[in-house]
Amino acid sequence: MQIKSKNKTILITGGCGFIGSHLSLLLKKKNFRVIVIDNLSIGKKLLFKGDRFYKADISKKNQLEKVFKENNIFAIFHLAGLSKLTESFKKKKSYKINNIKGTQNIIEIAKKYKIRYLIFSSSASVYGKQKKFPISENSPLKPISYYGKTKLISENLIKKNFSKGYFKSICLRYFNVVGSNYKNKLGEVHNPPIHLIPIFIKKIIEKKPIEIRSNFKTKDKSGVRDYIDVNDMALAHYLCLKKINKIRKNFLILNLGSKKYFSVKEIVKTICKKIKSKKIKILYSKKLRGEPDKLIANGQLANKILGWKPKISIERSILNMILWEKYKLKNKKKFVN
Repeated sequence: MQIKSKNKTILITGGCGFIGSHLSLLLKKKNFRVIVIDNLSIGKKLLFKGDRFYKADISKKNQLEKVFKENNIFAIFHLAGLSKLTESFKKKKSYKINNIKGTQNIIEIAKKYKIRYLIFSSSASVYGKQKKFPISENSPLKPISYYGKTKLISENLIKKNFSKGYFKSICLRYFNVVGSNYKNKLGEVHNPPIHLIPIFIKKIIEKKPIEIRSNFKTKDKSGVRDYIDVNDMALAHYLCLKKINKIRKNFLILNLGSKKYFSVKEIVKTICKKIKSKKIKILYSKKLRGEPDKLIANGQLANKILGWKPKISIERSILNMILWEKYKLKNKKKFVN
């Protein structure tokens, strides 16, 4: 590791979530001491892979204060937040409190305790509808969901209020995250699933009809997305920590995407092939508010700066998700909300 520090205590907010749990596991393997904050509104305690867990809410500064007082934290991965596109329009106050106020609290307390490094979980939702693809970090920012707006506001808060002088930060704009680490009992645990691929997998396994939104302006009328495996995503976060001290800029934005893209209908075909399901009933509906037709990333900057490039194929990611879903179905009691 390039950072010259004997302190290896890392804080992950949202560390019991899908990405946070995979990151915790990787950092543990790299001999870091991992402190996790999660209010468990989305994350699940059974995904905890760190050294010390705090049930705490980032929107409540007094709860954060306890965590920072009791631990000599070296760097922060800020992953906590609400992330449903359609829900964000209906629950703007909750998204404002959790995503914006929560980020502001993390900034203020990080500065108070002189924690130099902050790596933030942002989103490709900040780009909204684009005309040119692949999307680069310099593409226009015009989020169409309130969730995307909260991420863009949070990025700007970090840039304005944290990333100067002693302090350095990296904002990672995620594209679609898939996969699992089923061997270590990690994956998406929502019951029922809330993301498209886990929903499809569960319903196809159970031989139930699936619903495809099919009025997108794409070749086959279904949404086109750039998918990244969660294990590749965790590696990118680790590389940020490894490289951040060598990066000259105090504030950096990186896309995490593969430039490889698939339509939803292509994803369904792959799932059916892996499950060996020949007959499925498909219902068609209109796209949800806030959904762009395409999201395709240009990840060249992350490759140049971090030396990171996604390695796990969409076929492998889907197979891992199928294995994870089958494990969940066999162990239903563990995954009851």
